[in-house]
Amino acid sequence: MLDRTIRAIAVSTATVAAPVMGDLHHDQTDQTGWYYLANVDTEQVGELIDDGYRIVDIEIEQDSPFRFDVIAVANAGAYGSGWWWYYGKTESEVDLLLAQNDARLVDLEPYQSASGQRFAVVMKPANGNDAVSETDWVVGLSFNGVVDWVAANPTRRIHDIETYETATGAIRYAFTWVANTGSDATGWWYYLNTTTDFIETRLVANNARIVDIERHDNGNWSALMVPTDQKQWWWFFDVEVLDGLDLAESFAGRVVDLERYPTANGDRIAVVLRRNANDLTLTANAQIRNAIGIVPTSGLYCTRIDGPFIAGTNTSGTFEPASLMKTFHHFAAMRFVSTGGSDLDDPISYLVPPDYFNAQGNLGAGRNRCPEEADQTWSTTTAPLRTVLRRMMENSSNPATEAIRARYGTQTVLAIAALAGVDDTELNHTLGCGTPGVCDGNRNVTTLRDVAAVHRDVANGILGEFEDEFHDYMVNFSIFNAVLNDELDASSMDQPDQDDFRSRALAAMKGGSYQCSDAQHRSRGGYFRVPERAADCSIVDVEYFAGAWINDAPASLGQQASDNVTAGMEVLYRDRIQAAIATWLATTCNEVCTGDLNGDGEVDGSDMGLLLSAWGSCRTPCDADLDGDGDVDGSDLGLFLASWGRCP
Repeated sequence: MLDRTIRAIAVSTATVAAPVMGDLHHDQTDQTGWYYLANVDTEQVGELIDDGYRIVDIEIEQDSPFRFDVIAVANAGAYGSGWWWYYGKTESEVDLLLAQNDARLVDLEPYQSASGQRFAVVMKPANGNDAVSETDWVVGLSFNGVVDWVAANPTRRIHDIETYETATGAIRYAFTWVANTGSDATGWWYYLNTTTDFIETRLVANNARIVDIERHDNGNWSALMVPTDQKQWWWFFDVEVLDGLDLAESFAGRVVDLERYPTANGDRIAVVLRRNANDLTLTANAQIRNAIGIVPTSGLYCTRIDGPFIAGTNTSGTFEPASLMKTFHHFAAMRFVSTGGSDLDDPISYLVPPDYFNAQGNLGAGRNRCPEEADQTWSTTTAPLRTVLRRMMENSSNPATEAIRARYGTQTVLAIAALAGVDDTELNHTLGCGTPGVCDGNRNVTTLRDVAAVHRDVANGILGEFEDEFHDYMVNFSIFNAVLNDELDASSMDQPDQDDFRSRALAAMKGGSYQCSDAQHRSRGGYFRVPERAADCSIVDVEYFAGAWINDAPASLGQQASDNVTAGMEVLYRDRIQAAIATWLATTCNEVCTGDLNGDGEVDGSDMGLLLSAWGSCRTPCDADLDGDGDVDGSDLGLFLASWGRCP
């Protein structure tokens, strides 16, 4: 087996930032649906195809019976194309199928079967929307053979490369190639049988991205690179096989290339990701993923209530929400209140630790204690339901939460949430009792879409007259207020409009924070609204949900995880606040404001002074002559006083 590496570079005369032709799947960043299926059979692959997906990368895990790893994209829109896939084919059979289909190869997988060398392939029409002027494939080259081929073909570049062992144990390469001239031209680099460290250095030196990665049995790698197009991409190796999807979701990307390989600790995969999200999602997600490595999973979601999706990734991914879960308890209790089953003045008694209240009578450190730790030192306290709800939501009291759970019951809390469309939420342990054994094997779980469903129902009036109380008992997130003030202060809005904007804006949210064993979990989520001004100068309060989470961060990164979730939420808030402010600045409201003689948007004492100074007969135009009769008199004073206050 070869143990040397090649650092050969083949660069065209032109380097382009446009999509690199070959298969746009590797290069496009249009958002699309996609799948990663691990170790599936032919029937499962067929079901995926029947659902409208086409294969873009295939790996053979075994051939008796066949098992595959598959990457697929929705075969529609920018990714729509005719295509074919085959497996168990000889070299001559592949050539025949290419000719019959008038096709070209976009993915190639050689493997040894009991019958000899075989291939799995994916084809696209030769004259498709990403057609190239020239293409073919090569099989059976040695290390030096690849080097010689590249040297002999300066107007061609390798598009997809595979390494494999022959029946005699020889290392060989197979690859597809495309023309590298004219509109197909790009700079490119290839590196064979080298280390990941070296590949990393070349990515930086070349300002490049990987389009294909292959692992050798000796632990080395081969890679193909093209110049970066300044759009996000990532690559990772030594990833657990079943973690590939979570990794892509957490990075707001999709897998465009995958390689599975065995290790002493079981199979692992290497993946190349491309962005699969809008700019706002990527900006917010960059804050959430900042400096936490690849192990933690994460998600974010921002949507207008009953309106369009704004940003998000892993929105349906389950996570341990910690105290964010209390949103469901709060919703259940307030539903009982809204239907008359409970009253906000109902007395609630529950056990609290000695340090539950501090010397000033406010909630102390004991509010964070696990209710299952109650012993003879704990005592009973009684408070109205409204107070217990505020302690649960605003102060995040765990004993108060257990009081609500005990009053209504776990199944009732979940059943009421289910009526709002919540279907992926589980209450598996007592909130605040995140001991290692509990967290490791019996986590509470929810999704951002589930939390959003509750806030949607509240915004749509399910609580009737108690909607304001529902929001009031929650936290008006300080980051929301800070962003609100920053953006308004930086805008050109006049002060009365700023004050009006602030009075209408609101954030009502809940946060969560757990450390379980060595894992940190952080989350935030809730309702917010900002006012938008229409062309007719009417004002509409636009309602949103926003949330973000990080799970399984190392213990040392607890504060980093908290800061990251907060920073991600800040990006979402800022985007919506800026959009709302823009509607105010884009609208010129020239309504006459009777009595606003100094034009400051208020009818007040300053205007009164101007009116009195003009008392008596006056020439037209006369601003203080409000009724237009040529005199400033009692009639004008009556109109003036009727308009007292803020102008409309």
